[in-house]
Amino acid sequence: MTFSLPRWYRRIVFFSRRERLERELAEEIEFHRALKQDDREMGNIALAKEESRDMWSFLSIERFWQDLRYAARMLRRSPGFTALAGLSLALGIGGNAAMFSLVNALLIRPLPYSQPERLLRITSVYPKAGLALFQQESRTMEVASVSADAEFNLTGEGEAARLAGSVASANLFSVLGAPVERGRAFEPGEDRPGRDGLVILSHSLWKTKFGGDPQVVGRMIALNGVNRLVVGVMPAGFSFPSPQVQLWVPARLDPSNVEDYLGGDYVPLIARLRAGATVAQAQGEVRAITAQLDSMFPWPMPRNWNMDSRLISLQEDIVGDVRRKLLVLLSSVCIVLLVACTNVASLLLARASARRKEMALRAALGAGRFRIIRQLLTESVLLAASGGALGLALAVAALSVFRSVLPLDLPGVAEVRIDGHVAVFVAALTLLTGLAFGIAPALSASQIDLNQAIRAGGQRSARSFWVLFRGWLIAAEVALTVVLLVAAGLLTRSLRALADVNPGFLPEHVLTVRITPNQSFCSDRAKCVALYGELLRRARDIPEVADVAAANTVPLDGEVPDMAADVEDHPKTADFPAPMLWTGAITPEYLPLMHIPVLAGRGFTESDAANSAPVVLVSASTARHFWPAENALGKHIKPVWEDRWRTIVGVVADVRQFNLTNRVPAWISGAIYMPYAQSVQGDQQVPAAMNLLVRTAAGADPARVTREIRKLAIDQNPNVAVSEVRTMESMISGSISGFRSTMGVLLSFAMTALLLAAIGTYGLVSHSVVQRTYEIGVRMALGASKPNIVGLILGQSLRFVAGGVVAGAGAAIVFARFLSSLLYGVGATDPVTFAGVILFLFGIAAIASCAPAWRAARMDPLKSLRVD
Repeated sequence: MTFSLPRWYRRIVFFSRRERLERELAEEIEFHRALKQDDREMGNIALAKEESRDMWSFLSIERFWQDLRYAARMLRRSPGFTALAGLSLALGIGGNAAMFSLVNALLIRPLPYSQPERLLRITSVYPKAGLALFQQESRTMEVASVSADAEFNLTGEGEAARLAGSVASANLFSVLGAPVERGRAFEPGEDRPGRDGLVILSHSLWKTKFGGDPQVVGRMIALNGVNRLVVGVMPAGFSFPSPQVQLWVPARLDPSNVEDYLGGDYVPLIARLRAGATVAQAQGEVRAITAQLDSMFPWPMPRNWNMDSRLISLQEDIVGDVRRKLLVLLSSVCIVLLVACTNVASLLLARASARRKEMALRAALGAGRFRIIRQLLTESVLLAASGGALGLALAVAALSVFRSVLPLDLPGVAEVRIDGHVAVFVAALTLLTGLAFGIAPALSASQIDLNQAIRAGGQRSARSFWVLFRGWLIAAEVALTVVLLVAAGLLTRSLRALADVNPGFLPEHVLTVRITPNQSFCSDRAKCVALYGELLRRARDIPEVADVAAANTVPLDGEVPDMAADVEDHPKTADFPAPMLWTGAITPEYLPLMHIPVLAGRGFTESDAANSAPVVLVSASTARHFWPAENALGKHIKPVWEDRWRTIVGVVADVRQFNLTNRVPAWISGAIYMPYAQSVQGDQQVPAAMNLLVRTAAGADPARVTREIRKLAIDQNPNVAVSEVRTMESMISGSISGFRSTMGVLLSFAMTALLLAAIGTYGLVSHSVVQRTYEIGVRMALGASKPNIVGLILGQSLRFVAGGVVAGAGAAIVFARFLSSLLYGVGATDPVTFAGVILFLFGIAAIASCAPAWRAARMDPLKSLRVD
């Protein structure tokens, strides 16, 4: 350090006197040249100046700025090349920046809770008794429960509103380590009967419904007709377990209510690992406590019930199946960037060949090979930087598109932004990209034969290795494009298969309106049945209404009203416990309105009243499942808690109830319908929340019909909430919107890669024609015809394309298997898709090669032979 400081100090002083030193250096060199008889005796004057400046300047900084200015001039000199290369890189870098922001937020960045690495999810679901047992017995974990599908009517605060809520154990917020913004969290014991009349509000609900009232804590509000005390408000951004949740109420742990305690709603359990405990120790506890809980049930349970439960990180559970979709999209956008880099590298190799004379002159003036490589890499990095800057702007638009691929209820998605972390990622990616696509052209340009380069001017001085290398770059580009085209093709065929699926009902002109009186109002079955009967009667009088019906759930809404049932001829055992059935509660008009045919027996009538003989309808697949060789009519089904059997009076066609790919979830064994007047749900009451289905006349205004229904409902009961106004056509479209978005994104990636591959192929063939001008002239002079020349050029390009197609097809098979969980109605190795992609790519390559090939065939042989 003692020796270097004076040298640095002198250079700083010299830098401040630069103009004088430059003048003195020029005078000194002129003096020495005057003493020589011949300039050649002076040697390389430019090199001598450089060596002199080394003594009094910051050489590395000086040369960096020189390289940067020169690179900028060279890029400005070729605006077409710069724009094409910059835009190619911007598409790849922008897509990667947007995907990185999502992956970082959902897969990498820790959850916004205290010590998130200790938060776990116990897979499977458990009754309330399971929560209590885990809390009592676990020594390695603090365990809490939370649900995401509770709904509440908020009344007394203006017009009644239907709110999405969560029923949580009292220790949920302490287990999460999530602070409350105002007030307090639930305290121990506040999930017990008599102490559970509390509620915590989300920040958004506090702002929208209560106007951000600072005195809201301590107020009483009415939820589902029950007064609850507001004890806290969560901070903005807290959205557990779903962004749709607007409030949290304590679960009621009541061991005296055995049916609810052991047979009520089963909920997920989350846990925080205690200090010093390991996941392996906790996993052992899960098995032991589950076995203990199994022995507590007063009814038969499946053999080895929940013994496959395991512990996973809470972050992994939150992301769930979206992880695979994110990784597919991330892989795809990385492929686009690789294609862009390959394309730019190919273009730069062509430029390097054309700039050989320039590089030779620089070498003749004293520039070493490393100096030339550094200059060319500076140009590459500057080119990448322009693409990165534009890519960062494109990332903002791309992010909104990528969000549409993900579920709306995924926590954290709405808050994802292009932030400082993304900017750092883009900067690093830009540098890496610039070096990646610039190194091969730089090495190629720095391999200089001075005599040949200056004499040939770059016309025929390209080394055969780099020509071949550029061809294989195009082959790699084609291979990557095949992967994306196959993926997009498979998803396109899947979307077409989904569009052809018969949902089992007629959706045209059907409007659905959610009607939700308080559940306490429907504790008197007769009152609730009368409410909907009168509402249907009056709705039929609306001029634009052709027909109207009611149902507790409608196709494709994702809801699963279920019950454990006893089925005739299928006694319960440990191996075959009570099956879970999807349970629809409908009015007699529902099946005709939805055009769901009755295949055998009869549908419901007005005579199927509350006091009539209990009856049910079953779906065709349910009848085949339970009675494959018998007639289901006259068979019996009943909820496990009832004594009286319900008679099957009809078999109806299957409906895509859950989504277009599945009629019902895998854990549901069948589907039944009950007359609304006789219906029952898990709490053994008639469903309070129902959907009014209205088939409107052609040309009717759905908004006007909705206003009329809202008015009718509120006139009958001011505490009824009216919400979720949708058309069945929009629900069908929405059920595949995520799939359609994924297909659209992958298709855009594939088309981008295809365009870049076509440009690369065109550039390769065009440059090859220029390089082979003399050879083509010789061939034509020896008698080669135009078709011979065209075939020669096309054959060269298609050989590289064929190599890329073969490699890409193999890679596509692997990638498609990874994509298989997103496909429907088509195999991961669908031969039609693969064959179509291969033929399409060969066609595009042939088109891209035709123009240069035809230009070569039209050359004048005499001019071609004079190129040197």
